[in-house]
Amino acid sequence: MHQGIATVSLSGRLVDKLPAIAAAGFDGLELFDNDLVASALTPREVAARCADLGLSIDLFQPVRDVEGVAPGRFAAVEHRFRAKLAVMAELGATTVLCCSNALPDAVDDVDLSAEQLHRLGDLAAEAGVTIAYEALAWGRHVHRVGRAWDVVRRADHPAVTLAVDTFHLLSRGDGPAALAGVPGDRIGFLQVADAPVLQMGLLEWSRHHRCFPGQGALDVAGVVAAVLEAGYRGPLSLEVFSDLVREAAPSVTARDAKRSLVFLEDQLAARLPASSPAREVVAASPPAAARVDPAFVELAASPGSDVERLLEALGFVAAGRHRSKPVALWRNGGAHVVVSQAPAEAMATGGATALGLVAPPVTDVAARAAALLWPAVDVVRSGGEAVLPGLATPSGLQVLLSAEPGQADHWRGDFEALPAGSTGGLEAGGAAGAGWTCLDHVTVAVPPDLLLQEVSFHRTLLGLEPGPVEEFVEPHGRMRSRALRPARGDLRLVLNAPETAAGAPRRRGVTQLACAVPDVRAEAVRLREAGVPLMPVPDNYYADLGARFALPDEQLDDLRSHGLLYDRDADGGELLHLYTAVLSTGFHVELLERRGGYAGYGGASTHVRLAAQA
Repeated sequence: MHQGIATVSLSGRLVDKLPAIAAAGFDGLELFDNDLVASALTPREVAARCADLGLSIDLFQPVRDVEGVAPGRFAAVEHRFRAKLAVMAELGATTVLCCSNALPDAVDDVDLSAEQLHRLGDLAAEAGVTIAYEALAWGRHVHRVGRAWDVVRRADHPAVTLAVDTFHLLSRGDGPAALAGVPGDRIGFLQVADAPVLQMGLLEWSRHHRCFPGQGALDVAGVVAAVLEAGYRGPLSLEVFSDLVREAAPSVTARDAKRSLVFLEDQLAARLPASSPAREVVAASPPAAARVDPAFVELAASPGSDVERLLEALGFVAAGRHRSKPVALWRNGGAHVVVSQAPAEAMATGGATALGLVAPPVTDVAARAAALLWPAVDVVRSGGEAVLPGLATPSGLQVLLSAEPGQADHWRGDFEALPAGSTGGLEAGGAAGAGWTCLDHVTVAVPPDLLLQEVSFHRTLLGLEPGPVEEFVEPHGRMRSRALRPARGDLRLVLNAPETAAGAPRRRGVTQLACAVPDVRAEAVRLREAGVPLMPVPDNYYADLGARFALPDEQLDDLRSHGLLYDRDADGGELLHLYTAVLSTGFHVELLERRGGYAGYGGASTHVRLAAQA
């Protein structure tokens, strides 16, 4: 497919945007009128610059409020439109985006709108230009794609076509079915944007919260598939507005945008029938992981540090040493932690942490990362050691990919067992430590401005599905959170983006390990007897639990005596959990017991945890 992006989707000046778009591998662009107006380059110079970079100018946009205009004022619209056609002639652009009228005095008369679009179609045809008419979601009278298509049909002009914008269509509650009956050759342009589901005004939602496919929650692939199956074969172009994009470097945004189209094409390939002609224009890319399971978490610490003391107190035991690196493996049942030595300055901010994942087939996943432009990390390995491709997420977390157990490139093969008789050896089936069930989930702290990119990494590369955005109040700010899970596999990943007051510590990397245990009450008793500092829970919390869940007094007393937090879902599933005190680096451990299929993370108690940990 011919892939493009709107210049409005990148920050900076037009002269900086053009090379960033080309470097990311796009075929063309939409030229935003404001970018041109503010540029020192003439239209002919812009056209020449694009040609030198191998970019086509696929769309000139937008020309606003051109229909539904009071007849006495339409002459001014024609004058403005002629002027823009002259600019397009110098640019060499042949498609112009005309938006539905959003002015308060727009006339609600579909025949008048059609007549005015027909007259503009005559002017466009004389200039060799096609109009793509778009229903803005906040248009005064034309704000749905079906109504826009009705206007285009009534205009009955070969130079007047329909523009399809996934955001405008989906934000109004429409879906792919809204395009039923629209022939592909009457669709003049396809614009693509995703967005999180938010309850706010459409204009504010559009201008501040659009994002690239894979970062939001809209059915973008469904709309694009419908357009392709209708026979459309024109450009597919990204048009995104957001506060984050306006602050990011254009080169970063362009790469992020390009990889989102790889993800979108994957979705299209899965959605389109094998017999559909549209499959021919969807490029194949290396597959995502067949399943994703947690392997280990790597923490940076010095020997005898708070991290090692905490692991030992929790019941982890030293289970092995790396064959060639100063790295130790600690194990507690099915939970594995790798501790590597790191400089003091790295540990002061939480340490250079890594997440090990079993994600077969590893070679395909690494190839997919290259196709998605995700940066690789150089991993030094000695002869005979496992090939563990390393990747860097946008927040700086290192992700190491391991083959499945029993294969040559499984990560455990790089560790030598401790001497015979050790209680924490690597022997198959050995139960080391307190016998915890597994590593339930990992929490990673990311900067707020990188949350969308971090979600995009895990979703586009590993196929993790993100849950909804949750927001929690902190004592000195707020925190946004998203949990991700694969379609197949046991990995649970929680991304937290704290927005705290200036001067507050900014954590990055793995801040929490959550380990599943068979009996969290027994663990609470054992840890207190061992002197492990646990997070205090205020008594007011238990009074609130009684109000929310109508728990019997004896159950509340039991939870209070053990310092346990509690949650229950709509299906009766329960969560019992506790937290250790927070180390100076921000790292802590959660122990939890899931009952009855509970799948959440105890979000109702998060504000209590944040206050206690502050």
